[in-house]
Amino acid sequence: MTVYGAEELASAAGVSVAALRSYQSKGLLPPPRRDGRRAVYGDHHLERLRRIASLKSHGHSLRSIAERLDGVVDDPAWEERLRLRDVAERSGMPVEMLRSLIASGLLAGRRDDDGPYYTDADVRAVSCVLLLVGSGIPFDRFIDVAEPQLRAGADVATGSLELFDRFVASRLSTVAEQQTALRSMAAAIGTLAGYLVERQVLAGRAE
Repeated sequence: MTVYGAEELASAAGVSVAALRSYQSKGLLPPPRRDGRRAVYGDHHLERLRRIASLKSHGHSLRSIAERLDGVVDDPAWEERLRLRDVAERSGMPVEMLRSLIASGLLAGRRDDDGPYYTDADVRAVSCVLLLVGSGIPFDRFIDVAEPQLRAGADVATGSLELFDRFVASRLSTVAEQQTALRSMAAAIGTLAGYLVERQVLAGRAE
C-alpha cells in the first residue's frame, strides 16, 4: 500500500490541501492514521478523493456526494459555498446574465471573508430563470414581472422571521436546531408561494 502525506495525497488526487482538509472535516474523507507525529493516508483515501472529484465534475453538491458515499456532514445546517463562477458552471447561465440577476435583486448571495457566496438553492433558482427565458420570454421583460414578486417576497420573509422569533426560536435549545427549523419553514413557505402563483397563473389562463 502506498503511503501519502497530506500534500502528496492532494497532489495525486489533483485537489488542494485546503480542499482535502475541508472534505475530511465534513466527513467525506476518512481521517488519516498516525505514524508517530505524522498523519498518513493510503490508497483508499486517494480513491475516495477521485470519486469526490468525479461526482463534483458532474454537478453534484458536496451534500449529495456525502449521501452517495455514505459520508456524514456533521453540521445539519451546513451548505456548500459556491462562487459566482460555480453558479455559472452548474446552471449554464453566463456570468454576465448572473450579474444582471444580481443587479435586479433576483439573485442575492450572502457574504463570508472571501466575498459573496451562493448555494445550491441559488443554482436551482437560476435554472428556473433559464427555463423561462428558454421558453421564449425576453429576459428584460421577465425581470420587470419579477420585481413586484421580489418586493412581496421581502415582506413575506420579514413577517415570517418575526413569527419564527416570537413563536418558535425560544422553544429550541441550540443554534443548529433553530437553523434546521428555519430552513424547514422557509422551504414550506416557498412551496406555498409557488402553489399560490401557479394557481393564479392557471386560473388566469382558464378565464
